[in-house]
Amino acid sequence: MQVPAPAKINLTLRVRGKRPDGYHELESVMQMLTLADTLTIADADGLVFTSSDPALQTEANLAVRAARLLMAHCPTPPRGAKIHLEKAIPMRAGLGGGSSDAAAVLATLNEFWNIRLTLDRLAALAAQLGSDVPFFLDGPCSVIRGRGETVVPVLHHTAGHVVLAKPAAGLSTADVYARLHAEPAHASSEHLPETAAMIAALHTGDATVIARTLVNDLEAPAFALLPELARGRQRMLEEGCLGVILCGSGSALCGICPDATTAAHAALDLTNDFPWTATARFIVPPL
Repeated sequence: MQVPAPAKINLTLRVRGKRPDGYHELESVMQMLTLADTLTIADADGLVFTSSDPALQTEANLAVRAARLLMAHCPTPPRGAKIHLEKAIPMRAGLGGGSSDAAAVLATLNEFWNIRLTLDRLAALAAQLGSDVPFFLDGPCSVIRGRGETVVPVLHHTAGHVVLAKPAAGLSTADVYARLHAEPAHASSEHLPETAAMIAALHTGDATVIARTLVNDLEAPAFALLPELARGRQRMLEEGCLGVILCGSGSALCGICPDATTAAHAALDLTNDFPWTATARFIVPPL
């Protein structure tokens, strides 16, 4: 059984404040991309995990943790599984690769082992693994709130074209948040204006409107930690991107492009400025 684990971008990311539990209250429009890791799952005695990147073959890997967490919630001991992870999404990029891998393992092993946990039960397990993991059980586009545990799907059919670029240096999410000044969070059931604006932009299908609606509160601290991101953003705009946004807490940047040709040319030209570039499209449900 082979399953994709797609990357994500945050089209908007607003920090509504810091919660009493130490987490930040977030509101974000998140979108899955066609760029994806690939997980291959087969029968095995016990749990066996391998990866195209040998450095990831540890018990600390989120995919392994997801499998063991699901095993612990089986009513009867499941048969084993061999999980192979083929990495395509760079690490420390803000593209959600590890979280997506974990969600794919939860969803696939739930079927593979015939456990039949409901989506709500799986989402509760996903939240134990990381803030972004519940989103990847829903998708392909959702508004997430809280620290990521509240996921509200957004239906649109805009197959946006993007170019992604990552500098050699990664960024630690903890370091980025440590530089962010956030007031205490206040409860609210209302969407932020930026969220409503992005949802409306997605429904227009107009890349220019989407590009001018991008926002990420983590850009200021991330750019302070890694000043080359500002230069990278300028280069991406010079290559025809309509707008450029930091991916999550970084260090990858995402440029919204008017079409696939612009994205492909930009990815090629930006290889002189970034060690890793890629093109992708928004994942959208079939019409």
